[in-house]
This record gives sequence, structure tokens and C-alpha cells, in this order.
Amino acid sequence: MIGTRIAAPLVTATAGDAAAGGSNVGLGAVVLTLAAAAILIWVSYLVLASRRRRRPAPEETPLNLQPYMSDDELETSRLTRVLGTAVVTAAVLAVSLPVYYINESKRQAEAAEAIEDVDVEEGERWFERFECIRCHGPDAGGGNAEFVEKRSGLTAQWSAPSLNDVFYRYTAEEVRFFVVYGRSGTPMPANGLEGGGALTFQEVDQVLAYLHSIQVSQSTALDKIEGAVTQALRRIENGADTLALLIAEQSAVLADITEAPKQFEVIGDFADRIKALLSSDGTCTNASAALVGLICASAGADSDRDGITDSAELALNQMSTIVDSTMLVRRVAEDGVVSKVPDAGAFPNLFGLALDPNDGFSMAEASGEPVADLRELNSFLRDLANATLNLSVITERQDRFLEAAQKGLDFLILSDETKAWEVDFEAVAEAADLNSEEARRAVGLFNAYCSRCHSGGYSAGVAYEQGPGTGAWAPALTNGRSLVQFPDVEDHVQFVIRGSELAVNYGINGIGRGWMPAFGQLLSEQDIRLIVAFERTL
Repeated sequence: MIGTRIAAPLVTATAGDAAAGGSNVGLGAVVLTLAAAAILIWVSYLVLASRRRRRPAPEETPLNLQPYMSDDELETSRLTRVLGTAVVTAAVLAVSLPVYYINESKRQAEAAEAIEDVDVEEGERWFERFECIRCHGPDAGGGNAEFVEKRSGLTAQWSAPSLNDVFYRYTAEEVRFFVVYGRSGTPMPANGLEGGGALTFQEVDQVLAYLHSIQVSQSTALDKIEGAVTQALRRIENGADTLALLIAEQSAVLADITEAPKQFEVIGDFADRIKALLSSDGTCTNASAALVGLICASAGADSDRDGITDSAELALNQMSTIVDSTMLVRRVAEDGVVSKVPDAGAFPNLFGLALDPNDGFSMAEASGEPVADLRELNSFLRDLANATLNLSVITERQDRFLEAAQKGLDFLILSDETKAWEVDFEAVAEAADLNSEEARRAVGLFNAYCSRCHSGGYSAGVAYEQGPGTGAWAPALTNGRSLVQFPDVEDHVQFVIRGSELAVNYGINGIGRGWMPAFGQLLSEQDIRLIVAFERTL
């Protein structure tokens, strides 16, 4: 459960800290150990001494029934030695215990620090192993994740938040909740055992320890504000151009699906033809036949001794030329220009195969490093098989692919018509009683820090946005809901500053869940008041 906003608990040492603390043993512990050892030695001596006494004869009275020594016999130097030993032992304990107590606090603190270092190291390992860096960035400064947007069926680049400043917004328990249970409807998966993931409670603790260790300073977090606002405003300004580019790209995808059966008709049998070429008498070698899992009975001429016969290399070059001219896809440049190019992104080794019968290293990698012809051919065959499989699937189910592509295109066209991402800054200024510059900043701040939760589709991009304050994982703010929830504007401001707390009331009949972050450590009160002013106009 998400708890109230309290400071993160201190790491405390346990009985097993000795292992984590290494050889960091204090003087008090040494003295106490020596005193205990001395007592054990003395007790052992008394036991052994008693056993060396003469056993009584059968007719004698047992020792435990015999009268013991009188007081006069006991009060001798023997009793003095025993009492003296006791006094010395008590003195040693009296000195060693305070020394041990004074040193133990330092030892426990150092042991706790060592344990925390281990937790941070392990947390970083989990952060990498569970591929958190793929979405949130290698420095946890934020990034993007591929995500299929359900309404359109299109793959969008979902904006993933920064985590190197997350504890300025959420408490440790709130962050734990998101790590354990994920965020439904986003690329963020559940990672804890309770949420259906693989991380144990301790491993989640280690991830949190790692996140704590990489938190940027508050001044650095504050420095991000201007860039975030500028980016949010630029996104609004470039929305139409962004949609135009997405529409062109989706149109190209639709055209590529339409042409897939023709491409498959041309190269569909190339894999079988090449297999026969590399294993048939006169055109094969032992190496080329092994490449396709067969045996060469009668090898042909191989001038450059690269494992591919001269005739096979020439035939492969001709087939590669056909592949290059057939396997073209439409690509849209940033300026919107559409061109047909080889699909090198999906199959980087499928195009441009040019083998020289007189050179065993006809081609080279992008770095300039020469590549053996047999290795180059193996890469070509692998990509050809994958491309052929893709084309066969599209050809077989072309109707379904066309339907999905058309659905995505229609969605983008409708989005371009509705322009839900646009904001009338002058109307905001008038409604919120702000000047034009303040209105722009208020919208930029809201989009940068609030729209992820309060604006449907915002994180997926302008094409999927449903408008400011339309609601997503947080309540909708449209139709004057902010005014109803917070009749007093000061209550509204304080709520944004402090965030929500689990089961704590806010505004009118609001009950916190702890999901509303506190922005008091990230934004100035002036900026928060601008956000509130904009929210109260929705």
C-alpha cells in the first residue's frame, strides 16, 4: 500500500552485519572477548581440578554427604584468591563494556553503510537486467519506449519519465508501488512478485536504493524546468507538421503492404534456388554445401578459394541485383519526401551483395573491415529467409494487414482534423486573468509536468492526445472540475505543492491514493500558481 509522505527510513545494522562490515572490530569487542575467554578458561580449570580429586573408596561416605569445610578453613588465602579473581573480572567487564558501547555505534553505522553499498550495486544490476534503462535512459533521465496505442493499433513512442529526480515528487513507498505493480495501459510493467513480476521485496528495496543513489541535486532538477516548458510549447507549435509526417509514413506502410504479394512472387523461390546452386555438382564446394546443410559430390572451380565457386558467385550477384530492385519500401524523410529504398533497417545484409570470383574478401563492413565471402553469403541467406517469411505472411493475410494499416491511417487523419493538442493561448490568458506570456508558460508547465497523468494520450505523442485535462490515470479536469473540487484556490495551490496522501482527504470529498506527486520541491510557488490558474479554466 502507498503510505504517507515521510522521510525514507534509515538503513539499520543487523546481527549479520559483521560479514558486511569486514574486519571493522572495535577495541571494546576485543576486550570483552578476552574477558569471556578468561572466564571460560577459569571455569574449565575448576572443572578439571575437581575431577582430579581422589575418588572415595566404596566404604567411605560420598563427598556430597560429608560435612564441608568450616568457616575458619574457608576464610584463607584460597577464598581471597577466588574473590580477587572475581573483582578483577568485574573490573575488566566494567571497563570493556563502556568501550564496547562507544565503539559499537560506529561499527554498526559502518556496517550499515557497507550493506547500503551492496544494495546500490545490486539495484543497479536489476535496473539493467530488467531493461529499465531502455525506457528511462542509462542515467534514468527519461526516454522513450515503443508502445502499441490501442485505439489506433499504431506503434507509438511513449514518453518515459525521468527517475533521477523521482524522490522530489514521490515518497519511497509510492515509488515502490509503481515498481511492484507497474502502470496499466503504459509500457511500464509490473516488476514485483505481488504485481506479477519477478523481483522479490528485497530486490525492489535494492532498486529503490539505487534510484536514491543517482538522484540529482535539487538545483539540477530545477534547472530542467525551462527546457521542459520550451519542449512542451514547441510540441504544440509543431503538432501539425508532426501529424503530416506520421500520415505520410502510414500511407507508405499501406502502399508497401499492397505491393508485398508482387515482391513475394519475384523472390519467393530464391532461397530454394540458391540452396540448389550451392550444393549441386559443378557449382558447389564442400564449404558452400555445408552452408545449406548438404554435401557437395563434385566441386566446381573456386579461383579465390573462398568456399564459393566462381559460377555460383556470378549467379548470386545476378539474383542479388533482382532482390535490390524488388525489395524496395517507401520511406518518408523528415521533410516529408517519399522515396523507395532498400529495407536495410530490417534486413541490413540483404542488399548490395557483390562477390568477386578473384577476391575472397569482396566486401567490407561499415568500419572498413574486410569480410570473408562465405561469411557475407551466410548473412545474405539469413536475411533473405527472414524477408521471404515476412512477405509470405503478409501475402497470405494481406486483407488483415491492410485493414489494420487503414485503421491507423484513418485515426491519424481524424487526429489531424480535430487537432486536440492545440491550445488557444489568448483564450487561456483571458479566462485565467493572465498576460499572453504567462498564459503560454502556464500551458507549457501543465503539459510538461501534469499532462502525463491528466491528459489522455499525451505520453504517446500529439497524434494520440485527447486534449489538456481530459484525464488518464488521474481525474479529468475539464468542465470546471477543479473549481468543484477546490472552491478555494489556495487549497488547490497547496494540494499541488504537497500532493496527495493515502486515505487523506483533500478538497471537497477527495480521498488521496498517494498517486498525485508533490511539486513543492520541483517548481516554484509562482509556477505552481500558473498551473492552477490554467487548470481552473478547463
